Amino acid sequence: MFLDTNIKEIPVLTELKVKLKELLGSRPFSIILYGSKARGDYDSDSDTDVAIIVEGLTRELKDQILDVVTALELEYLTPLSTFIISKEEFEHLKNRERRIALDIEREGIEI
Repeated sequence: MFLDTNIKEIPVLTELKVKLKELLGSRPFSIILYGSKARGDYDSDSDTDVAIIVEGLTRELKDQILDVVTALELEYLTPLSTFIISKEEFEHLKNRERRIALDIEREGIEI
């Protein structure tokens, strides 16, 4: 799948990647757009589904990521529907064939 360049959230998603690189340093992470915006069947009422998958995610780190997301939502006036999860838990959900993990894997576009 390719990212639709008409999606108005591209600037906030790009900035999110920059900010998370600053926060997480060398810790591996992925930002994945999924849902209707990734599939290309969105409309003006569609939300922007974003998975943030972080290796070795802690509660403290998750809170810091939420702070970054909230600040960017306010700066860009763009709400994001975020799903923040550890790489390990994401793999567990995939192995148990949980829908959200399967949707992210099937239709997701890495930012």
